[in-house]
Amino acid sequence: MDYYLFAARSVTHAQRMARLLSDAGISAKIRRAGAAITERGCGYTLEIQRRHAARAMQACRAGGVLPVKVLFVSDDGMQEVAL
Repeated sequence: MDYYLFAARSVTHAQRMARLLSDAGISAKIRRAGAAITERGCGYTLEIQRRHAARAMQACRAGGVLPVKVLFVSDDGMQEVAL
């Protein structure tokens, strides 16, 4: 299954993004991020369904709470992308 990860620098940042997405009708799962994602060994990600990614990014922009980076995850691996 393909999905996007929106990386957050802290749990509070992740919760703010999740609230914005929820208000926009988009569900997101908050998960702890590993060092491979955050490069610091701490942080959180929001898992977003592929079909909701563009709308999720619009909601984050409109709310002024942007992800630190966006990653696309598929069976082929994970890569950083721009939305």
